[in-house]
Amino acid sequence: MSTDLFEVRLRFKKLVPETPEQLVESVKIVLVENQDKIVGRITHNTIRIRIVEQDRHFWSPELSLNLEETGLGTEVRGLYGPKPDIWLGYMFTYFFLGFVTMVVSVIGFSRYNLGLSSYILWLVPFVLGGIFVLWLTSRTRQRLGKDEVNLIHGLIKPSVLKSGVDVEE
Repeated sequence: MSTDLFEVRLRFKKLVPETPEQLVESVKIVLVENQDKIVGRITHNTIRIRIVEQDRHFWSPELSLNLEETGLGTEVRGLYGPKPDIWLGYMFTYFFLGFVTMVVSVIGFSRYNLGLSSYILWLVPFVLGGIFVLWLTSRTRQRLGKDEVNLIHGLIKPSVLKSGVDVEE
């Protein structure tokens, strides 16, 4: 599992000898055996696993597994992340702050080149500070869900990924 400094969502890719149907059945068994800890939704070759509702909090992660059959077996792509609405909110805010930085920079440097007042450029460090604070909160919230990631991974790995081989991206 990759845990790079700037990666907001943990991901992994494994190649397993089982078919997608066998993996789906294995996941169903794990979900039934651990229904007091995790819940899941299976649609075709996509599996989404979460913590049960009573233990879930705003920052609880979920695991999304995509199963793709290859000539060598099944490629399992796993992605841990927050709920989609939280992820969307973070991405929207990142893009918005990036857009504001670009607009302020263009206006400020244009005014500077024309010899006009370019005080607007003082906004750039504040907006970049906002981006840093957003990144810092995402890393902090990711640490809050670390135990839940370990719980989900610990339940899925022995049954679904036991014979998996890491695949490079």
